Amino acid sequence: MSRNLPASPPASHVIGLPMEGGTQIEAMFAADPKARFELHWHAEWSVGAILEGRCEFTCAGERQVAQAGDIVLMAPFMLHTAGVSAQGFRMVMLYVPHAWASGRLGWPPGLRGTLGQGVWRDADMAEALASAAQAEDGAQVGRLLEEILRAQADGELVPVERHMGDARVEAVCEALATEDACQIDPAGLARRLGVSREHFHRLFRVAVGMTPAHYARLARIGRAKALLRDGHAAAEVAAQCGFVDQAHFSRWFRRCFGVTPGNYMAGRERMERAA
Repeated sequence: MSRNLPASPPASHVIGLPMEGGTQIEAMFAADPKARFELHWHAEWSVGAILEGRCEFTCAGERQVAQAGDIVLMAPFMLHTAGVSAQGFRMVMLYVPHAWASGRLGWPPGLRGTLGQGVWRDADMAEALASAAQAEDGAQVGRLLEEILRAQADGELVPVERHMGDARVEAVCEALATEDACQIDPAGLARRLGVSREHFHRLFRVAVGMTPAHYARLARIGRAKALLRDGHAAAEVAAQCGFVDQAHFSRWFRRCFGVTPGNYMAGRERMERAA
């Protein structure tokens, strides 16, 4: 890697980058060698540049390894985990709204291109993407993101959102994503499907790949992030989304998104002031 790359921030944090057309994306600078990301998803495209160290993760059930000089690409709603090397780690991860990507690549509503590769080596692109993000150069970031997406996400069109193959399960997932997930108990979910609790548990796990309780937790975290993005206070969000207290909420938020709710909100506020 080039020595001209600006130094990474001392701690993991999120900033906002204004793009052309009024779109704003989030950029996470990760520098915590102890970071471990629990299973989660993002509603946006995830485009990362590994600058130092090694990241081992699973995405859509497949084990992946990314090292310094690699680019990482994940489509919206792809379930993934991550763990990083203990000796030292630096990464820039950009969260790109699908509407922006769709507009650049001309995808029809509700569809996206299939991925070619999820991890590939391109040290020059990794350095350029990280440098542009650190310089908060939205125009350059946009050009690089479009180049990456055209190269690796311009295949056969598929639905953006995950399809479970069972309309009843999809209805439950929609409820978990839009309603107060902490107030929906397994028995109530089973009644929505018109089956026993045991049958519901098996049906859901086959269709979704995880237990209803696990999915509900992810839905709560996703809902919490959306509420923070809308300007709600962390304590209010913790209560609304069913966490025991703000500390419990902060721990789970960091496990999934790499930063605390406070750091996330600070980055959003900085982005709004710059807009």
